[in-house]
Amino acid sequence: MTPPPQRRGRKIALAAFALSARGLEQITMLVVMLLAARFMLPADYGIYSIAVICVTLIQTLTYTGFYHFIITSPAEDRSVLNTSFWLLFGLGAGGALLLVAAAWPLAIVFEASELAWGLILLALAQPIASIEAWCAAVLLRRQAVNRHFLVMFTQNVVGLVVGVALLWSWQSIYALVAFRYAKLLVSTTLYLVSMRERPSFTLDRGLARTAMSFSGGLYGARIMTFAARYGADLVLGVMFSTTETGLYRFGNRVASGATDVVAQPMRSFAQTQFGAAGRAGLSFENQLARFAGTVTVLTGGIAAVILVFAADLVALMFQPAYLAAMTVTYALAARAVLAIGPFLLEPAAAAMGRTGIVMRFNMFGAVVSIAAVFAAAPFGLAALAWAQAGTSALLSLGSVYVLARMGNLKVWPAMRSFAVALILVLAYALVLYATREALHARIDDPTIALVAGLASAVILGLGAMAVAARLRVFQLAAFSG
Repeated sequence: MTPPPQRRGRKIALAAFALSARGLEQITMLVVMLLAARFMLPADYGIYSIAVICVTLIQTLTYTGFYHFIITSPAEDRSVLNTSFWLLFGLGAGGALLLVAAAWPLAIVFEASELAWGLILLALAQPIASIEAWCAAVLLRRQAVNRHFLVMFTQNVVGLVVGVALLWSWQSIYALVAFRYAKLLVSTTLYLVSMRERPSFTLDRGLARTAMSFSGGLYGARIMTFAARYGADLVLGVMFSTTETGLYRFGNRVASGATDVVAQPMRSFAQTQFGAAGRAGLSFENQLARFAGTVTVLTGGIAAVILVFAADLVALMFQPAYLAAMTVTYALAARAVLAIGPFLLEPAAAAMGRTGIVMRFNMFGAVVSIAAVFAAAPFGLAALAWAQAGTSALLSLGSVYVLARMGNLKVWPAMRSFAVALILVLAYALVLYATREALHARIDDPTIALVAGLASAVILGLGAMAVAARLRVFQLAAFSG
């Protein structure tokens, strides 16, 4: 049954706002990091990147485990909210202490004294970040997705302005640290002002044990995912120099930053929808197919734009040294598209309460990924990046197998959606490449040619999405909370 035009228009508007709100977070980080790369040499960029990678582990743990428990637990609201607050705050504070203790030893290992001060300053923000995560999870539990994204949108507008202003006037890794503090303080304040809930000084020990049991698998899984995703950066920093790390992080930031513009908001929608289906005792087959197709269309479209136009953009805006990172950018853009299996596995397993499966799978994936890093690193950045992309494809197939076995789910509709979406993405990339070549043959000015090419990418992308919607592999239902 086709929804009435008003309802369909409202869904489109809400979907666009949600994507812009969460996508703006990735755009803000991408713009600020690219601006930093414009002013900094790859070696300095690499120092800050290593510090951010270490802090990212704590941030990753903050937004999983107890965070998922808040969203999915069927227990009484006040007990869940109070207990989970103190568990999350303890996680953030404990992580901060570990980072502070490790700061100087890591600076010695990577032979970069500025790394220690950057790590210490970033670590001290983690207890505040745990409060931010609690507020976001509470809103998602209430299915107040629009309010959540409104806070996020406002926070990122402020963050973008502050970040650009700081870097423009103060080209230093400490400007990037100050940007992260400003962004965090704004978001936490907005969340607390926009919601009624406040934690009390009570902790249900029985519920805390349940939360820890539930979260253990997810934490293990995220640690393994972290090792797989950032192992290459750390190996480069230890085996080579911060210059190679800077180049790899730059290529990774361009690829993952652009694709995360859509992948991250879709992750929030998936967590909410799978969690709601799990609490209601419903099957996940519709959600699997819905997100497999929709996420592939969106991330694949952005990856196609990266493959066609990234080198032109870097040549115009950045120091020539960063062109060496382009092969990394291409490979990791492909990796983002091929990672649909793990994207689906985690929210489905969390909604089933079977997080241990995710931990074991991600442990296996981390071992394979790290082995690929060590095997490929001696052959250069390009081999290292494409090894990561190939590993991602294999792990996606493994994730589909685990999903099928885990809940006796029918995964063929999801695989069909992914396959059709991937064919559409490849067709879009070919048309986009032909368009770029035609523009460069007719336009001498590279800046005008790039602008015209990106405008064509938007127009052609909207057409591709319309075709995907007609084929039912791109669904607006994926954008609801």
